[in-house]
Amino acid sequence: MDDLEFRRTVYANPNCTDEKVLKAVAEDPKKQAFLRELKLLDKKMHQASQVEVPSDLASKLILRQTMQTHIESKKRNRIQLALAASVAFIMGVSFTMWQQHNLINISEHAIAHVKFEGNYALEAHENISLEQVNAKLASFGGELTDDIGQIYYANFCDFDNIRSLHMVIQLGDEKLTVFVVPKNEKYDNKSISHAKGYEGQAINLKRANLVVVGEEGTDVTKAKSVLSKKFKFSA
Repeated sequence: MDDLEFRRTVYANPNCTDEKVLKAVAEDPKKQAFLRELKLLDKKMHQASQVEVPSDLASKLILRQTMQTHIESKKRNRIQLALAASVAFIMGVSFTMWQQHNLINISEHAIAHVKFEGNYALEAHENISLEQVNAKLASFGGELTDDIGQIYYANFCDFDNIRSLHMVIQLGDEKLTVFVVPKNEKYDNKSISHAKGYEGQAINLKRANLVVVGEEGTDVTKAKSVLSKKFKFSA
């Protein structure tokens, strides 16, 4: 057996028992040394491959997989929760904007009411007493706690199909129309409007809204501040 064939054979199987191999080793000390080194290397490789598997390896792998699944599930839940919160927020904002957009502007309606009636209420001179006004305000759970000046007119009216109190008063140098309107969720109770020579401003009070209307140039804001302190409504 030549040297090349010998090496190929023992590389393939260092423990080969072929007669030709055994004869070649017996006759050649170099082949004996080469085979010993090759068998030693094969033994070391075999030992290195014999890694002992821990008895609890399967349990550890299952636990690791379970924990990884739990972590991924929590991440998904957080993402889903964040998306749900975002959707809820957008829907809430959209609904609020839609609701605000669809509220009735009562200051604008009050101006329209004044213009529709013309001079009927504005030119009245009935000289209504505070007691008479409070008798009417009682049906709204309210009262005037202080004199507000001369009251020319005070009668119930139909304000957007709601029974309300329509007043014309003299507050200082200003002649104003004041509406007392029961609370209603469909109203924009903080609205301010300007229309063809008139200004109207709404005031949000307990159980009712006040709407003050004055001619252009009238200090409606100041009048609104004064009146909001004189009208009182029970809870």
